Amino acid sequence: MAAAEIEQYFQYHNSNIKLLKMGFDHIRNQIKLLYHSKDKIGGYIYLLPDNDSTKIETRKIEKSFSRILSGIQVSWAEESIKRLFYEKNLLTDTQRTYLIEQPALDQKWYATLKAVFCIAYDLVPVADERCRSVNIDRERWNLGNELVNQYLELRNLITTHLVPNFSIRNKVQHGEWEYAFKPKHSAEFSQDITDKLNNENIVSTTSRYTLVNTFYQMLVDLGRFKSNSFALNSIMTPFEYFYNDYMRKIKFEVGKINNRNLDAFILEIIQREIRGQQYRIQ
Repeated sequence: MAAAEIEQYFQYHNSNIKLLKMGFDHIRNQIKLLYHSKDKIGGYIYLLPDNDSTKIETRKIEKSFSRILSGIQVSWAEESIKRLFYEKNLLTDTQRTYLIEQPALDQKWYATLKAVFCIAYDLVPVADERCRSVNIDRERWNLGNELVNQYLELRNLITTHLVPNFSIRNKVQHGEWEYAFKPKHSAEFSQDITDKLNNENIVSTTSRYTLVNTFYQMLVDLGRFKSNSFALNSIMTPFEYFYNDYMRKIKFEVGKINNRNLDAFILEIIQREIRGQQYRIQ
């Protein structure tokens, strides 16, 4: 593809990204508004007992919005990786086509990380632009343990904290919002998948959304600023220089995903509003 066409396609995907962000922000705000809602006598609904009928109905609305939010988050992850394929001065046409043709979203992320890492550290074989023959774990003698371990750490983070939500998007799109069924024909009920659906909430979904953005920037830094050209000091590229900063941000979001304490999140929202009301009165 010519440079102008690559830029045009980047802008196409960028427009999709902007619209997805609007949708994500809007649905997220709708969920947070529910946490502020009050009953007829002015009490916060989310402070009522769990068996209160008003709270039960409100939580059903929350669940429906949460399902939409999860779906948008995975759409964000998919459109983000598609946009990355058209980042300026990153991929060859052969590499781009190979990544586009990966049949599943998790494979797109894994293959993109591998390809970009190979580009960054001159591991692309002459006869294999797709890097299918490269085993990065065996490049320790060439790159050193630190870089290889960073690659494996990123791959593991994708496996642990992005991929699980990809399958949830499939369930959401097929309407399995309350009870989920086993793939591929959804003929048999699955308690395990249902539990995974119910474990997702505004806290974990927002953190996964942030993780995608962080991974995206890391991949751009990794692939665009190759070897020591554009080094921020005499040795390190932006990816290497900012790696620890990126990882602190990632681990902060991972901590929220692992804890995903929705009750504490809701209580903090309500308490913040109460403090604001008291401040205005004073």
